[in-house]
Amino acid sequence: MTISVNGEKKVFEQEQMSVRVLLDVLHYKEGFAVALNTMFVLNTTYETTMIKDGDALDILAPVQGG
Repeated sequence: MTISVNGEKKVFEQEQMSVRVLLDVLHYKEGFAVALNTMFVLNTTYETTMIKDGDALDILAPVQGG
């Protein structure tokens, strides 16, 4: 499957995978938010939310400012 991660196309052998599996593959641990096709995903549903071919995933880190 081909998906967009933070605007960059990535190709995976699987036909679909959970958000949790993808985050593990990409070595994300904690301290971020995830949006799948512009809809935020609750961290409690990462294991059951499936990513399919053509989906767009945004992984957002908090930013501090003043």
